[in-house]
Amino acid sequence: MTTRDTDTDALPRVSALIYRQNAFRVTGLPLSATGRDIRRRADMLAVIEKTGGQLPAPEVLPLRPAPSAGEVRAALDRLGDPRQRLVDEFFWFWPAGSGAVPDPGITALAAGDAAAALRHWSAAAVPGDAGVAGDGGDGGPAASAGPGTSGDPAPPGDPASAVHNLAVLEHLRALEVELGAAGDQPDWASVYRRWGVVLHDDRVWDSLAARISRAADARLDVGRAARIRAALPAALLSIGAAVVVAAIGDGDDDRAERQLTALRAAQLGDGAREALGAALRAAGEPWADQLGELGEEDVRLATDDRTAGLDHATHLLDHSVEPLARLDRLLPAEDPTRVRTHDKVALDALRCLLLFDQGRDRSEAAAARDHLRMIEVLGRAERVAASEAVRGRLAENREILDRASIRLTCWICHEQPADPGAAITRWMHGDVVRAVREVRWNKVEVTVPRCRSCKRAETSRGWLAALRCALYFVVAISLPTMLFTGAGGGWIFLAVLIAFLAVFEDLNVVVGFARRRQRKHVDQFPTIVELREKGWQNGERPLGVGGA
Repeated sequence: MTTRDTDTDALPRVSALIYRQNAFRVTGLPLSATGRDIRRRADMLAVIEKTGGQLPAPEVLPLRPAPSAGEVRAALDRLGDPRQRLVDEFFWFWPAGSGAVPDPGITALAAGDAAAALRHWSAAAVPGDAGVAGDGGDGGPAASAGPGTSGDPAPPGDPASAVHNLAVLEHLRALEVELGAAGDQPDWASVYRRWGVVLHDDRVWDSLAARISRAADARLDVGRAARIRAALPAALLSIGAAVVVAAIGDGDDDRAERQLTALRAAQLGDGAREALGAALRAAGEPWADQLGELGEEDVRLATDDRTAGLDHATHLLDHSVEPLARLDRLLPAEDPTRVRTHDKVALDALRCLLLFDQGRDRSEAAAARDHLRMIEVLGRAERVAASEAVRGRLAENREILDRASIRLTCWICHEQPADPGAAITRWMHGDVVRAVREVRWNKVEVTVPRCRSCKRAETSRGWLAALRCALYFVVAISLPTMLFTGAGGGWIFLAVLIAFLAVFEDLNVVVGFARRRQRKHVDQFPTIVELREKGWQNGERPLGVGGA
């Protein structure tokens, strides 16, 4: 009895380390290795572990540093599972035909000459390129049946293996550079073009099906080749997404953008766009999870101590800046994971604020200070939110605080907490009804909040004005006496007159301007504006009534 896996399960364990963990690269065994070869290598490993020796280094692209004994043992175990072995075989170099004759490209790789391997496989793949997807074209051999059609081994110039090996080699070299190896900047667009050719060349998949048939293992069915073909685009895109995440994590935005550009342009089938979105979301999920855990922890701490809720909301927003920025560089603005994560951070900050509002100090000074901080934090949360619904909810809460803070914050400077002893009061009257013998009206005393500093500033302006006025008269009397000794009182009279003019100008321009500016600002106090819109006027009573 056999089990059939899904397209997603057909290529498990695929990551940016796919080639560094490849069982054939780690063990040095060829693709033709039998069960006996695998057991012999396992026995050799056991002996070497006891004697303290070393396994011989693989001939083809040996790993540096060499894999540990545990890594070699894990690779040998994978080769014992035909399904896992097939994945490693797919992401390694296929010898031409049955492998009875050494493949010149693989021989060149063993000699450390990757350029020669590329030249050989490029020449061998020319017929395959001309007949991508089996349409024939001018390359006659492309129209012939693939090597797996009849089960016969392909000739040494096997174009299907060459096409496959070119994609594997270019992909491997690009990933090695991304993982820190020396080399030129990878051309990821070329890498994905190579894999696009593999995807569309039916003979590659016929060759893979033939390999499965030759394995003659009940745990493998020929249909697995088609499932691997269907799963390959998502696997390649997930590897690319991991490269993007690594680049963003390293702060290398240029490298991340190059990879993203290549991924978006990759021609990997009809479902590639959806597969790319899923791959990027999966790659960014750890950042989203990190932000979710951060928010839950701050909410939990705010629940335990509600008086610290404001601090925890600030902590959440401060520490979410970088993870959110990373997520924004990875995912487009409309991506559901990005929107959901932004909204969750904003809503968790709001939850912390609501908990704080339930347990905070309600004294006048503390309430004003806390209101200003809460408004600031809500504004930050509103900017973090991504959906209109969440932004609207935050804006509604911020407007409530804005209205409440009017009574708690100095209306003059809008910075300091209001002091009840420094408030400005203004009487207003309205709803005037004039009868034959009486006049009826309503009146209200409007209190405009003001802080002590602003009140002291106004008082100081008054005292300074009085001192300047006194100085004008002192100068007016003393200066003529000193300059015009023996002169009559005419000079003194003239000086005093000038002093009166200076006092008038000072009170009108300097003091009057400050008072007019403050009065105009007080007139903009919301309660006064609302009363004026209803027709109310300044003063306790209408003009012409009583002492008005």
